Amino acid sequence: MGNNFSVDLGELGQFMRTLEQAHSALEEVRKQMRDTSSSGIGTKDLDGACNEFQEHWKYGSEQISEQTKKLTEAVGKTRENYEEVEKGLEDAFKKAGGKAGTK
Repeated sequence: MGNNFSVDLGELGQFMRTLEQAHSALEEVRKQMRDTSSSGIGTKDLDGACNEFQEHWKYGSEQISEQTKKLTEAVGKTRENYEEVEKGLEDAFKKAGGKAGTK
């Protein structure tokens, strides 16, 4: 079962950086939308539709941003756990290899 299982810690790190960039981009969009008003875009109906869209997008982007941050943290912890396991295995093999030569 475990013969084909491997974890690429570099790829996990890249995935974390990508998630962090996505989180930052969402935060920037939310900041810009907060600073933008839809009044005077066009007709009263168009202004109202833009305001409604902005409210929906604000809620949605907040949720995506929050989940992206949580996912980044989870991937980071997973990566740390794999690094710890790899280090433990490496140390165990070194220790076992040292003992094998003394018999």
